Amino acid sequence: MTSILHYNAIEDTIVEADPTTSSFPLIPLSRHEHNNENGSFKDGVQFAWDSTSLGTFKTCPRKYYYEIVKGYQHKLLPPALAFGIAVHLLFQTWHQLLAAGVDKETALLNCVRLAGLMGEKLPAGDTARRKEQLIRACVWYLDQFWDDPAKTVILSNGKAAVEYSFTLPLFDIDGIEVYLCGHIDRFVSWGGRVLAADYKTSKYQLDQKFFNNFKPITQFPIYVIAAHLIAAETQELASTDGILLDGIQVGVNFNRYNRHVIPFSPEEINEYIEGLRYWITMGMESCKTGIFPMNEESCGKYGGCHFRDICNKPPARREAYLKGHYIQRTWDPLQSR
Repeated sequence: MTSILHYNAIEDTIVEADPTTSSFPLIPLSRHEHNNENGSFKDGVQFAWDSTSLGTFKTCPRKYYYEIVKGYQHKLLPPALAFGIAVHLLFQTWHQLLAAGVDKETALLNCVRLAGLMGEKLPAGDTARRKEQLIRACVWYLDQFWDDPAKTVILSNGKAAVEYSFTLPLFDIDGIEVYLCGHIDRFVSWGGRVLAADYKTSKYQLDQKFFNNFKPITQFPIYVIAAHLIAAETQELASTDGILLDGIQVGVNFNRYNRHVIPFSPEEINEYIEGLRYWITMGMESCKTGIFPMNEESCGKYGGCHFRDICNKPPARREAYLKGHYIQRTWDPLQSR
């Protein structure tokens, strides 16, 4: 097995190590494929759901079958996805360094170095999402929010509440206990309330139309529901009633930033929970029956589904084509980060 190099931001070193043995989170410098058994399935039925698996099923059960059940993924990450992952890792590292007592100037230098290392691995194909743009997005964002009024919540163990992984019992469906899973970028204290925070990158203007794209959405209500459940079980985090969303506009020669609070009322959350039960029940039924129909209305959305060519082929030829043009990577909501 090829070893994966990691960056230790607190020591500013590149190491070849198991990240689980480090006292400070290590950042992988290349894509690592997990091909282990998917722990979120039992007897072929998914019982642990996150926004990715649920959102994929809602978009198209056939796409869910290919991506989540079978694990087929692009051989190369799309540039927008790779850039977004890098941005999240940079700001995760920034907040973890500050919580560890590292001064801001040193934390900035180490995040810039990390941006350069990750920027070398970004896929080609998008001139607004390359190494230079990643470094600039990091530096300009941290300059704008150097004295950020949104303060990262510090947990009782002294660690920052960033990339907060959760696995929470939600409800029972036909005798199967269903779990809600996910990873929240960070929890912040903002104006006397606790909010779940997230980052989104875009090439488009960060106006109200941009922020309207994130409600309704599958991801954010799950975060708010999870925050309520966590607050009910622990004193470390208070319940939240919204999302603090930082938008990052990326261009070849510029970046812009905007921040917006997306609120969720208790009535809305109750409605989302009802929707979760419906959609998860449907997803589990598909797993039980092995029936994953195409949703043809989704084939052309967002530039077109990358499995469209597969679905256009005769059923007997699809598996061979998938194996020749995709890699398999386990998407397991139970895996913490």
